[in-house]
Amino acid sequence: MFVGHLLLGSAQLGSYIYRILKPHKFGVYGPSMSGKTTLDQYLTVPGDIEPIPLALRTTHAMKHGQFTMPHTTKKQVRWNGEKIPISTADFGGQARYWNMWAEDMVGRNISIVFYVVDHRILQSQYLLGEAVGGLKYLVDIMTNTKYPKSFNRYLKKKAKIFKPKVVCLLVNKMDLWWDIDSQRMWDEGMKRQHPFVLPFQEEMRRLRKAGIATNVEAMSAQYGLNVERAIYDTVQML
Repeated sequence: MFVGHLLLGSAQLGSYIYRILKPHKFGVYGPSMSGKTTLDQYLTVPGDIEPIPLALRTTHAMKHGQFTMPHTTKKQVRWNGEKIPISTADFGGQARYWNMWAEDMVGRNISIVFYVVDHRILQSQYLLGEAVGGLKYLVDIMTNTKYPKSFNRYLKKKAKIFKPKVVCLLVNKMDLWWDIDSQRMWDEGMKRQHPFVLPFQEEMRRLRKAGIATNVEAMSAQYGLNVERAIYDTVQML
């Protein structure tokens, strides 16, 4: 029995070391001001995050006529006694940055895509259209329907065989919208029918038909509500 535990412990340690060297590659995308940068900050150092002023929202400088890609950073998500090494990058959410999402997603061969939205999508038709349009843009690439004009020959070649393992719709800022009805829908397994999720149903069905698993999670990145659990549960789908 002792030998068995020793072997199991060695296997777990080996798996963890492998993940340290090759962390899960996350792609975090979504509309502007939905909370992507706040999530990035929380994953770097957990704790309450101060609201980010509009003037300081994520942007990208231009070099030689192109936006410069942000650097990826390694982090660890701790939940349920486990440590999950991950790598992410922080992107702006404006439509002019969508091609950067695509280049990051395909270029890094992302295994899990987190698409972050918030309650504002039901307060503005423009914001809703932008949020749905952004996900559709990514799903077109994942399902080999369309490729951005910005892709060079190398990325186009990679895109033809690229397929993430899981796409998770993260509904952020639950501290502002979570209510009794939301709790009931989550408890009864009806979260995909929630008003914040329904607008993305068609794209999530396209992913399922393409053999890509989907998930829906709620969280508040600013206060760390359900962040680790949402990520852990999504990783378990790999």
